Amino acid sequence: MLVAAAPASSDEWNYNAIAYAWLSGLSGTMGLEGTEGQPVDATFSQLAENLDFALAGHFEAVNPDIVFLTDIMYVNLGSTKQGEVANETVDVDFDMTQWIIELGGGYRVHEDFTLLLAGRYYILDTGATSTSEAGGNSGEVSQSWGDIFIGGRYNKLLKEKWIVSLRGDIGAGGSDFAWFGEAALGYRFTELISAIVAYRILDVDFEGDDGESYFKYDMTQSGIGLGLGFSF
Repeated sequence: MLVAAAPASSDEWNYNAIAYAWLSGLSGTMGLEGTEGQPVDATFSQLAENLDFALAGHFEAVNPDIVFLTDIMYVNLGSTKQGEVANETVDVDFDMTQWIIELGGGYRVHEDFTLLLAGRYYILDTGATSTSEAGGNSGEVSQSWGDIFIGGRYNKLLKEKWIVSLRGDIGAGGSDFAWFGEAALGYRFTELISAIVAYRILDVDFEGDDGESYFKYDMTQSGIGLGLGFSF
């Protein structure tokens, strides 16, 4: 949730911490070597039915010239399906965990506008286990990669209460190409506490081969973000 709850107005450092939930869906293609990839088109409500655990948080330190920021998001999805194979009942357990970690900084070229340079690191683990009377079988794919991105953020405090924020960046590295966009609106209840609502979209096109396994992840993650911010 990349929006400063309170802009720096002196030479001193201000700090903003935000706990948030990203109510996002997923669409795109995910696949292994020898396949064309499996299409994915899941809404937030469909993903929420299989959600085991999630957490997300953002922290930044701001002065009139410089911004340092970090953002961490974790999600764990799991589901169990049952089917028939060769007249036998087979239970399939699927599990996916994803980390997205961002670390970087920026230079405030204007009170309301910041140029950003940072890194974003992805960790994705997927696994499936099938069980039947004949026995069991399991497989797992783990991939991690990082990108460097550049971008900008516009923040504006309106009438001491409302905050408007626009953020965008593009990057590459491990990914062939990735981009992120966010439009956010916040309300300051006090100098300490703010509430934020945003629309966020992250598009990642990754294709990796470590010599042992091939993995394709060409996905768009988008949806509403809700956050609670603390400034000190």
